Amino acid sequence: MTNGSLINPFIALPELVQLGPTEAETKCYQLLVSQGARTAYEVATKLNMFPNAVYRLMQGLGEKGFVVKLETRPATFQPIPPTTAVTYFSQFKMKQIEELKLRAIERVSKTGSNKPETQINVLTGRNAMFSTYLRLAKDATKEILIISIGESVNDDTKLVNRDCIERGVAIKLIAHRYDKSNEQLLKNWVAMGVEVKHVPDWGFHLVICDGKQSIFAINNPTRTEERLSLLIDNKGLSSALRTYFFTLWKKAKPIG
Repeated sequence: MTNGSLINPFIALPELVQLGPTEAETKCYQLLVSQGARTAYEVATKLNMFPNAVYRLMQGLGEKGFVVKLETRPATFQPIPPTTAVTYFSQFKMKQIEELKLRAIERVSKTGSNKPETQINVLTGRNAMFSTYLRLAKDATKEILIISIGESVNDDTKLVNRDCIERGVAIKLIAHRYDKSNEQLLKNWVAMGVEVKHVPDWGFHLVICDGKQSIFAINNPTRTEERLSLLIDNKGLSSALRTYFFTLWKKAKPIG
């Protein structure tokens, strides 16, 4: 397809019809591309249609971005070059399909008829764990409970924790490690408003958001960026993990 012409303007191209325009609209557009701007009457004469019907077809083509109505007397319809028109319309349709897909997923998810009670997804690597944490933290409304090896975090995590605290979400952190290497880091968390305690341990991470969703991660002891995490979407399991957290919390010592 080129800007200059299309195949026989009296035959609706199936490729164009499949994109969305009707066969009648496609014939009108192809004629305009082939012969230039025309009035509705001129197009009707060429295609053996009623002028009023052609006028309505031109309105539809205008809404789809294929023609422009020129303010002449009588009104003349100018075709948009195919490369521009078809590209624009294709992008528009793709956007519509994406929005429809998201609405469909949301509607189906809300029915819950086939949704399993427990959903567990596997996450690989440190970045995947932190990305998932960001998503859960943004939706948290009451509390976030964290067991960590006491490692540093990226700026996005710091910002989302600050935002959580500012909107009233309580964050409690149990750090496995508390020594000179991370002392200032943990004290910075305390200064931000995070409740921090210490229990000596190593090798795993746990996050519980509002007692509904959890992340449980196990890392490589020698390369902590290598870790395997489970995203647990189950209120019962998350509630049990919450109980475990507070069992440790009672034994943990506040950082000094």
